[in-house]
Parts: sequence; structure tokens; C-alpha cells
Amino acid sequence: MKWRTAIFTLITILAPFSYGFSEEVTVEGEVGAEGVYAGVRAGGGGRAKFTEYRDLRQGFSMFGKIGLEIDSEKYFLKFRANDMGYETQSYEIEDGMWGKFKFNLFYDEIPHNLTFDARTFFLGADSHDLIGRPTTTFNAWNTFDYSVDRKQYGGGFKVLALKPFYFDVSFQRENRDGIKPAGIAAGSSPGTFDVELPEPVHYATNNLKVEGGYAKKPFFLSFGFIYSDFNDGQDKLNFTHPVTPFPTDTLTLPPDNRYYKGFFKGVVKLPFNSKLNVNVGYSSAMSDATLLSQFITDGTINPVILSSPDFNGRVDTQNYSLVLTSNPVRFIDTKIFYSYYKRNNKNDVIFQNEVNQGVTEFNKPFGYKKQEAGIDLGVRLPASLYLSGGYKFVDMKRNVKGIELFEAIEGPEAAAEVALPDNKDYIESVDLKWTGLDFLSARVGYERLNRSADFPFATPTNRRFAYAGQGRDTYKASVDLFPVENFNFSFGYQHKNTDYKEILGLLSDRRDEFEISTDYTIGKIAKLYGFLDYESIRFNQAQQRTEGIATPGNWQARQKDRSWGYGIGTEVYVIPKKLSLIFQHEYLKSNGNVDLTLDPVLFAASGIAGANNDIIDIMNWDDYTKYSFKIKAVYNISRSLTALIGYAYERYHFSDAQLDGYNFTPTGGTTNTAFLTGAYKDQSYKANLIFGGMTYKF
Repeated sequence: MKWRTAIFTLITILAPFSYGFSEEVTVEGEVGAEGVYAGVRAGGGGRAKFTEYRDLRQGFSMFGKIGLEIDSEKYFLKFRANDMGYETQSYEIEDGMWGKFKFNLFYDEIPHNLTFDARTFFLGADSHDLIGRPTTTFNAWNTFDYSVDRKQYGGGFKVLALKPFYFDVSFQRENRDGIKPAGIAAGSSPGTFDVELPEPVHYATNNLKVEGGYAKKPFFLSFGFIYSDFNDGQDKLNFTHPVTPFPTDTLTLPPDNRYYKGFFKGVVKLPFNSKLNVNVGYSSAMSDATLLSQFITDGTINPVILSSPDFNGRVDTQNYSLVLTSNPVRFIDTKIFYSYYKRNNKNDVIFQNEVNQGVTEFNKPFGYKKQEAGIDLGVRLPASLYLSGGYKFVDMKRNVKGIELFEAIEGPEAAAEVALPDNKDYIESVDLKWTGLDFLSARVGYERLNRSADFPFATPTNRRFAYAGQGRDTYKASVDLFPVENFNFSFGYQHKNTDYKEILGLLSDRRDEFEISTDYTIGKIAKLYGFLDYESIRFNQAQQRTEGIATPGNWQARQKDRSWGYGIGTEVYVIPKKLSLIFQHEYLKSNGNVDLTLDPVLFAASGIAGANNDIIDIMNWDDYTKYSFKIKAVYNISRSLTALIGYAYERYHFSDAQLDGYNFTPTGGTTNTAFLTGAYKDQSYKANLIFGGMTYKF
């Protein structure tokens, strides 16, 4: 509220200043209001999904907007305000003197609603102290909302009067407040209890940027500095452990941190229609925290021995890149580039041993060095053909700080499970474009990626697919057609096939996408448009289970996700420049399933009678359908006054094996029990909206 008051005060003060020194002043703007009645049929998850990034709930809402622009020969002022008084409100003011200076102030809000009316047996949701003991009577639990509100405000000032020099400074602050879900395992594996906690979010981030430079052909030079600090209200969440004798347990939250960066950017124009771009930067991020000296399992406090009670974190990065582009003759384009990035992780390595157990863990600080180099070449050929191709080499070297000491303590097999590989990428691409007709252009392209993975120890059993060796082929094709002035049609297709050089983990990834879009204007009568999208994703992965069974057993999962959607719309000019009718309809559907195959030894280990490969497949994997349509009439009462009225309908249905038949206190077998809060429960909804409003422009 203080920022809104300040902005309106500045408008009052600066408006006369903006045009007081000129004889000719242009004043333009608009004032509008729109009322919306929303009828929503949904549970807490569906109501949150319907209004996920907007402040629109059951009942009537009135939204307003204001815009103002004042221009004179020397000065200008711009102001806008939207959704005043709501959690999506925004305000911005910009003022200054043409060619001399300008400054701006802004304020924005946006919510992220996850689930309304979530439940917990704890007292103190939204605080850093949760007190309570588990009970299965979840209807008597305390309710709260999973929602995080983001508020941003700041401003900037730029000096332009010192040409060819310039100076720019800006500041931004962001506050995030709310609750998000967090899960903890309260027991051993297989656990006695798993508990979902309402984790408080009270973050504040300050960002300051200062930049200055020189801009006059053939040079552009820029120097800058960025400072950012992140502050958490409290970096620990205390809660009553759910197993007798119910001791106080602790969950660590994001700690405060600081970030500094200095940078240089430069461009120089060279002979032969060439240009050299340079980018250099150095940054440092720092954080400190006091570590926990114990953990709790099944209600038992387990002290640990730490190599240090405090953690000092620091990550330094440095980067520089060079890009040389050239068009020495009309039919040849070239680009040569090189970049270097180094992440030097200077975090403390903290070793942890359980008392009387001798189990060693450490925090595995991760760093890497990445170099990229390549060349792109384009040639204009006869018959309106343009052929381009490129080659890029990427060398990625990773390291895990402290792994040598870990190997000496636990052995090479344990070190192999946490080590990360070095990668080398070899990427070739080719692209052909044809523009032989004024109303048609077509394009085809191909890219090949070969990635090697070199592990410092033996290849680990659990490989991360992002680091794995792989071969990837990507094919693209597109057509743009515009046979007449008022008709446009475009088609695009992409096929991506990735094979991982693995026997366990992610084995393959297949993706197909195509899209069609078109629009047609029928003189002064109407405008028609539509689109169609389709995407198919197929994953194949395999893993091996060794714990808890005498004989290792493999399992394989073939996951398929298909999504398709379309949209159509029209704008009919019933009375040209006076009355328009608008219709929009969109449909989106996603259908996923997982074909599971398990070794017989895994069925025997499960102890579930009658379990077999015919009944374990997951048929509803992230399935959803979204349907909407909107009808709107817009009537221009005069050149300045416009009225609108309309109706909209939205329907969203979500189904997933993990959330269908949601139970706040699910039990698996005889030992595993979970106490959940309802996060992401019942996301389906139906909504009817009636809206109308007026806008006055001056």
C-alpha cells in the first residue's frame, strides 16, 4: 500500500513538471473497469488450479485499469495500473526528459496457488514451529492454503545526456510469502512414517544493478556490477516428530546468501561487414549455516559426529565468450564462436559419521569447467535456396570436491556411486531453406549429437541420464504458405530420437511434435483463425533392485505421454467499427501410461499374492483434459467509450495414479504409514464466468 501511495503522489508532483515547460502537450490515456462473476465447482485443489496464477475466486470481482501518457517537446510521463486491490495488481510510472534522462518505479504482485483447504494435524502452519501428534481423524485437522504470493517493487534511473556515454542503475526487491509442501521420512527404510509438512515461505531478495558504457560506432562498451542478497526469515523448521516419545525434530530451510557479479560486454565493427562480440564476467555466491548435530528416526535421537559444526559456502564462476560474425560477400554468412565457463565450488566439505555406526556421508560440492567452440556457415545458392550448417564441440569436465578422501574411507565402489563423468559433445547440423515463390517458403534441417561419458572410477550402477553417453538425432521441417494477402498457413514437424549408451537408467527418449496454425481475414466481415498441436514422448528405462532381496532383480518401465490440442476462433464485425462478436474455443488433452516389467524375484519379494506383469501397469499417468470456450461482444459506443459483455466456460479434469483415490493417511502393508496434507489433491474443476465492462479512452 505504501508503494501505491508513493506512486500516485509522484504522478501528482511530476505531471505538471512533464509538460509545464512546453507549449504543446499531448495527453492520452484510458480508464476501464471489468466485473467478473465466477461460479466454480471444485474441491480445494481444483479451486486453486482454476486460479493458479490469478486472483479470481468464487463470486463477484471488479477489476480496474488506468493508463496515462503525457508527452511534450522535452518531457514525457507514462503511468499504468492494473487489477488495483487484488493479488495480481501492478503499477508502473516512467518519467524523464527526451534524450537526457529517464527513471521508472514499479510494483507487481502475482500469486501461485497450489491447494486450498489443505489439512495437517500440526498447530502453527505458516510458522517455524509445528506442534502436534499424528491422528487418523483427518477431518478434525487444521486447515490452511498452499499458496505463495510474490511481490516485486523497485525502480531505475538512466542518464542519456552524456552521449556517447551512458549510465544506468536499477534496484528491485522481491518478497515471497506463503506455504509450500515438504516431505520427510520419519522412520527407517522401509519407513515407519512419512510426513508431509507445511513449510513456511518468507523470503526477501534484493537486486542491485549498475551499468555504464560507451556507444558510438564502431564501438559499444559496457561495464556493470550486480549485487543480490537472499534472506530467509528463519532457516529451520521445528516440528514434533510423529513417533513416540515425540521429540522435537528439525527440517533445514534455505539459508541466507549473497551474490556479486562484475561483467564487461563489448562489440566492435570490423572490415568486410564483420562484427566481434565479447562477453566477460566473474561472480561469487556465498552462504553460511550452522549444521544439525543429530537426526531422528522412529522417535530415536541419533547423534552424529561432524568434521565441522558450521558450513561456509562459496561458489565462484568466471565466463568469457567471443563471437565473430561476418558477411564478406553477399552470398556467404559466417559465425565463429568460443566460450569458457568455470564453476569453482569452494564449499566446505563436511563429513558426517553416525555415533557407534561408522557410516560416513559428505555433502559432495560440485564444480565443473565447460568450453564450447564452433563454426556456422551459410551459403545462398541458385534457385532461391539457402544452405547453412554448423559444427560445435563442447568439453565438460566435472569434479566432486572431497571424493578422493571419501574413496580412501569408503572405497572405490562407494566413490563410483557419487562421482560424475566428463562429457564431450560433437554436434553437427545442416539446414536448407527454399523461398522460390512469393507465397511459399519451406525449410528442412537435421542435427546430430554424439556425447561420450568418461567416469573417473568404475561406471556406477545408478547413472544420471543428464550425464550419460548418448547419441541424438533431430529432424525438423516447416512450411509457411500465404497464397493471398489475407490468408496464412504454417506447418511444422520435429522428430527427436535419443539413445543412451546404458544398460541401466534411462535407455531411450523418443519425441515427435507437429503444429499447424492458420488465419484468414474475410474483408471487413470477419477474421478466422485456428491451430492444432500434437506431441508424443516415449521413455524406456531400466533399473536393478538389490536391497532387501537375496537375488538382484531388474525392472523396466516404458512410459508413453501423448498430448494434443486445438483452438479455433473468429471475430465477426457485425457492424464494422461498431459492434464485434468474438468466439474462442480451445481443447487440450494429455494421456500417459507406463508399461512395467518386473523380474519374478521382485514379485516374490513383494509378498503380494497374485502379483504379475499383467496387472502392474499404470494406465493413468499424468492424464488431464482442459476445455474452454468464450463468447464476447464488444460495442464501440463512441470513439472514446467501449463496452463489452461475455461468457466463458472452463473445464479441467486431472487423473494420476499417485493422486486418484487420495487418502490423507495411506497405509502400505503393515509398516509403512504416511500422514499427508492434501497437496495437489482433487485438481479437477468446472467454472462458469460472466463478465462485462467499459473502457474510456482520451
